[in-house]
Amino acid sequence: MSGRLSAAVKPKPLSARNHHDVSRFTFGVDAAVIKDVRTRGSSNAWFDAQLRHTAIKDSAAGAVASWFPRLSHSPGQAWAEVTAGRASGWDYGMDFTSYTLARRILSMRQVHEVMSDFWSNLLYIPACEDRSFPWRYSYDQAIRKNALTSYGALLREAVVHPAMSGWLTNHENTKRGVNENLGRELLELFTVGRGAGYTEADVLNASRLLTGFRVRIFDGYDASYSPGDHWTGPVSVLGFRHANSDPDGRAALSALLTYLSTHPATAERVARRLCRRFVRDEPPGAIVKAVATAYSRSGGDVKASLKALRAHPEYYASRRSKLRTPVEDAVNVARLLGMRPTGRGDDNGFVRQLVWMSESMGQQPFRWPRPDGFPETSEVYASPARMLRSWELHYALPGNWWKSTAMTRPKQASTLPTQWPRRLDEIVEHQSRMLLGRSADPEAVRAISRVLERPASARWRRASEVDPWHLIVIRGTLLNTPHGMLR
Repeated sequence: MSGRLSAAVKPKPLSARNHHDVSRFTFGVDAAVIKDVRTRGSSNAWFDAQLRHTAIKDSAAGAVASWFPRLSHSPGQAWAEVTAGRASGWDYGMDFTSYTLARRILSMRQVHEVMSDFWSNLLYIPACEDRSFPWRYSYDQAIRKNALTSYGALLREAVVHPAMSGWLTNHENTKRGVNENLGRELLELFTVGRGAGYTEADVLNASRLLTGFRVRIFDGYDASYSPGDHWTGPVSVLGFRHANSDPDGRAALSALLTYLSTHPATAERVARRLCRRFVRDEPPGAIVKAVATAYSRSGGDVKASLKALRAHPEYYASRRSKLRTPVEDAVNVARLLGMRPTGRGDDNGFVRQLVWMSESMGQQPFRWPRPDGFPETSEVYASPARMLRSWELHYALPGNWWKSTAMTRPKQASTLPTQWPRRLDEIVEHQSRMLLGRSADPEAVRAISRVLERPASARWRRASEVDPWHLIVIRGTLLNTPHGMLR
């Protein structure tokens, strides 16, 4: 690591505008992100480079999958492991969840990671779920492949994926008995939404086009398409019409998904959700309209939509208005502190413990029980219990109180000023610039002074005299301020 961790007395933070950009579109503004922004000259140049994510070397994140060998199992292998009692669906889900958090910490392709999370939450499938767990990692790879392409591409792969068929019981959907579960969620959650005015007939016809996709749930989980199970005949869904005369209905379904992905109601819903994630809980209509317009004009292009969002004045005006979710909080602090997982480890391994840390704050990754995904609004995560547990964690992580293994972190000396002696208020200022990207508020200095029972003018002659507990208090208190909790 280089940059802030070895900075002198007053590390120079990014400008407010640049910091806002990287705060919204990363899982934590660490030294590597700051160095990259400065090297490229601005967050605009950094963002443009991030959109070309495959050109960014990402070997550390790329190696994470090898830490979890079960992720490479075929569905048949996974089922064989479960039936032999060597593993469970929960084990496969936990490996996938741990893998995901490790990638969020390590990846240099942060915009791609953030957008993979965004689409995974919109086209949601939980981890550890019995009907989909053997296919969950494969589904994640499909989302990642299309995270910065178009919503149409995402929708066409996600809806027909065996993991989605299992999760929303589309494997039971045949011409002999139409199952409307996935067809209903396709319209209600994944595309146009309830306000678009679709009818029960529209749900039925969408579900008819979804017939034929088979997954052998609880029997090896082999996936296939069966033309003999596909319902044929004319269909109409919200103005879309198709003869649907071919027993292989996949082309007809693809046409419907393309139509729905570019529908004006879908453009508005996706735009609003993007703005809710990256702007405000209740985004102004003007920015939603601007993003929806860019989405429609580009045929649902993700990059065009994000560029329109960032270009709108309301985007910058919204800085420090979004509370991090518990999962974002845990990953953000790990990145800020330079804590890096080095492998899976055992139950004390850092990536596994991050899952428990997130759960302790009220959000276990990929465990939302409904198909609508975790809420993107901050107020859901602002309960008193969550705030108290976050504040506790903000002290625990700097001190590694969980005694995590399979993890590296910087030595204390590399996180302190390089010139001594230093006063308490100068050390607090130094840490605030490193962790929060801004000067310390006087209130934070006073609070730390009271807890340490030392005046702000108290001096340390050298870095080695700083007690680890004192640094834990300084860092934890800064992370507990609103500037530490908001992105």
